[in-house]
Amino acid sequence: MLLRFLPVLLLALLPALVAQAQQPPAVVATGRVVAKATGAPLSQTTVRLDGQPGGVSTDEAGRFRLPLAGAPADARLVVSRLGYQSQTLPVAQLGTEVQLEEMSYQIGEVLVTYERIRKLLLRKWRIDEASLDVIGQRIIASTQKRDSAKAARMARDPEALRKVLRLARYIFHDDGSVKARVLLFGSTGTWQLDEQSRKLRITNAKGQEALRDVVELTEQRLVLQPEAAGQPAVVYVPAD
Repeated sequence: MLLRFLPVLLLALLPALVAQAQQPPAVVATGRVVAKATGAPLSQTTVRLDGQPGGVSTDEAGRFRLPLAGAPADARLVVSRLGYQSQTLPVAQLGTEVQLEEMSYQIGEVLVTYERIRKLLLRKWRIDEASLDVIGQRIIASTQKRDSAKAARMARDPEALRKVLRLARYIFHDDGSVKARVLLFGSTGTWQLDEQSRKLRITNAKGQEALRDVVELTEQRLVLQPEAAGQPAVVYVPAD
């Protein structure tokens, strides 16, 4: 019985099969992003269509696969990664490999790369003795806005505040987190070097951000200048 209707079913399905066969394959942009200087693959690089949000990220091998359905013939790709100069290139000119050049940052009189900054930051820092009073005054001013009586007590005994600040430790991690620890208390935030402003951006657990100019960064000193004008810079040195 079923065999009698098989030719009819095939004729009914034929237009759909033909239409499916005539559809063009999905257009996809593929490639690999590497560092221009070393050829090393760059993971977590964003690849997106120019003028559109979102996009995709490269994998550990630096490879990406971005669907281009509905994109115009003159579509352009934007390839960007923190610490590298972004590239915008026509999809038609996309090769198998996209090379990004690492950005350089002027810190004092020294020109360093973003990756170098990361390596230098990734350690435990303490406040230099010469900057204890600077930090103490900021803490007192901040406390004054919430609890004037407590701020007055702190101001009357600056040495006690210095003793506490001598024990403070700031630890920068490779995953982009930063931890502040004083005695048994601690807090965690995130750090990021802002590409546009060339500043160190610190975000605390509440989402509050602070920008600091990196004035100096060596294996022995970290000097940060507050964003607010007129405030003195703060010096940090490696903790034991």
